[in-house]
Amino acid sequence: MQRKAIGPVALLAIASVDQLAITMSQQGLSILSVAFKEYSHLGVAQMGVLFSTVAFGAVIGMIPAGLALDRWGAKKVAWISGFSILMVMGILGLVLPENFWALEALLGLVGFFLPPLSLTGMTAISNHFQDTPQEGTAIGIRQAATPLGGILAASIFPWLVKSWSLSILLLVIAVNAGGWTMLFAWMLHPHAPRPLKTMNRSGVKGAIGLLGHLRQPLLVSLLLSPGQYTLLTYSLLDLHDRWHVKMDVAGPILALALFGGFVARIVMGKLADGGRNAQRLMIVTAIIGIAALLAWALVPKTTAFYMIIVIFFALGAGLDGWNALLTTWISRISSASQRGMALGLTGMSGFIGIVLFLPVFGVLVRTTHSYRPAWMLLAAIYVIGILVMARVKTKTSSPL
Repeated sequence: MQRKAIGPVALLAIASVDQLAITMSQQGLSILSVAFKEYSHLGVAQMGVLFSTVAFGAVIGMIPAGLALDRWGAKKVAWISGFSILMVMGILGLVLPENFWALEALLGLVGFFLPPLSLTGMTAISNHFQDTPQEGTAIGIRQAATPLGGILAASIFPWLVKSWSLSILLLVIAVNAGGWTMLFAWMLHPHAPRPLKTMNRSGVKGAIGLLGHLRQPLLVSLLLSPGQYTLLTYSLLDLHDRWHVKMDVAGPILALALFGGFVARIVMGKLADGGRNAQRLMIVTAIIGIAALLAWALVPKTTAFYMIIVIFFALGAGLDGWNALLTTWISRISSASQRGMALGLTGMSGFIGIVLFLPVFGVLVRTTHSYRPAWMLLAAIYVIGILVMARVKTKTSSPL
């Protein structure tokens, strides 16, 4: 049965709901870090290794995902990726091993099949709204579904895992992510045939050629991306271990942080459409993140609860609010024929940063017996990210 062409508003709405479901899967795994820790009897350092494995799987999966998108189009890739994540995460939920290495292997597979889910919607929306006055806003709205999905996951997953079980919840997450992505695939327009000369620019040679053109946004992604996943993976543990906050309270606090990221993505998208430079706006969000990280690292235990709430809102805005701006930046300096690969390389760079930093964070907490130095190290990395962005030229030509 052939679908009628849908309008831009409907396409954006479906892409946003799909991203909401994907985020509940992707970030939900980190939000369930305490449940995994208790189920498999893991230490803090093992937690960092375990969830960096998900990111490492994504590093490997990003390049084939970008190649597939540029060659086959979003519709076919959405069908394949939706079915794949349904199967792989479903197997994780069914067998759910207690052994650390078996869990490592399954989560690595989950990480490998997650990138195409997000890249599909991201590529479809950036291509559809390219060079329109609504480009930044549309990308911001679609990307705002990421923290919104995290908000839902942080609000309900800690409660559901107690009411049901970790295994059952993982099966529900598999159906949610895979099902919505396949529905999105059904609604997408068929992929138009590509001219031969465009095809010649795809593949590994095309990816290598893009590396030089995208070196600055790739480095920024490498430096800033660990902030999002560190917040997701370790803030709940920090609230629980350092502040003795119960998980049914810590979950909503994290949800508030992600709401800060949701607000920041939409506001920054609107500002980008108003003519503001995306890199400069990213610097602003990173500064907010640094201020919040230093505040969270240094505040005494006598700090009032409402101040913790304010700090977490700022943490979400600063560590999660820049992501849509990075997509806008990539969209403006890459051609439509290589959009999937450009976004794939950027995502891969971000996941490399996550793979490298999460274990370091965990080891630093274990060796110093405190979360404070680890949060301060993350703030220092964000300072380096700001210095990189400050050197970026305002205008960059698109690749040939």
